[in-house]
Amino acid sequence: MVKFSIIIPIYNVERYLETCVNSILTQTYSDYEVILVDDGSPDRCGELCDHYAESDSRVKVVHKVNGGLSSARNAGLDIAMGEYVIFVDSDDYWDDTMALEHIQKNLAESNADLLVFPAKRFYEDENRFTNILNLEVERDKIRNENISQAVGYLLQNNIYRAAAWNKVVKKSIVDVHNMRFKVGYLSEDMDWCGDLLLYCSKFDFYENPFYVYRQQRKGSITSGKAEKLVSDKIYMCQKGYKKGINLADKNKSKSLLSYYAYEYAVTLGVSSAVKDKDTLREVRNLKVLLDYDICNKVKQVNRMKKVIGYELTRKALCLFVKIKR
Repeated sequence: MVKFSIIIPIYNVERYLETCVNSILTQTYSDYEVILVDDGSPDRCGELCDHYAESDSRVKVVHKVNGGLSSARNAGLDIAMGEYVIFVDSDDYWDDTMALEHIQKNLAESNADLLVFPAKRFYEDENRFTNILNLEVERDKIRNENISQAVGYLLQNNIYRAAAWNKVVKKSIVDVHNMRFKVGYLSEDMDWCGDLLLYCSKFDFYENPFYVYRQQRKGSITSGKAEKLVSDKIYMCQKGYKKGINLADKNKSKSLLSYYAYEYAVTLGVSSAVKDKDTLREVRNLKVLLDYDICNKVKQVNRMKKVIGYELTRKALCLFVKIKR
């Protein structure tokens, strides 16, 4: 068994693939496998994947009919042999060759089920980087043996988000609970990361934002699908809310609902893309989630809602997101 299985789903990223894969293969720590999942890519990605497998024994390749990001990630999970799994989106990359080495040292100390790390956004058109997490993280609070306190700290400070690519997860957790990504949704990370909060009991953090998240590249999977993205996010929030309120463990219930509260607040900010009245009604019906405001940002949105009402709050958030972009 290798220490890490690094799964890279690939579709239509010929321009970026070498940067991504090379940033993994040049890591100073070498006990890992790289699983390249060619999701029926129409460009030369499949050929490039085979070249990597021929030149490096750590690389495995899966060629499959196009099924989307979730399907590709699941195909990687099906053959992963590592103690831990890590996902990397194929248009992103790591900018620190010692990242895995440091992560391995952290995990050797903590034996965590899940380790979170920060990232930076890269705006390609402007050649500009910004850190996603601007916070001095207290790692001891995340490694706290009191699970509810550890998760509370992660959520309160917006450290734990619906992204599969900034997490290192024990493969045994994934296997025991048969965790797979839901196919056909643009918000595939939300449900999966929510379930991790329920199944993991030890957490850790690595502070260096080595993961470079390429922001809104042309031809990306989510580009031009804003309305479906909002609709899918609301479906996931509805599902998460029902799961959360029915949990017998009140601490886990509070944690899960607080996690979805943040995702709901984010969804409000992009809801201007929705024209369908039924979908807008579903968005409004979930406003109860804002009452689970462990996260400081959710707390601010909830206060605004109580002062100026739901609809004005939604419009204000949409305007804020538009200006910020």
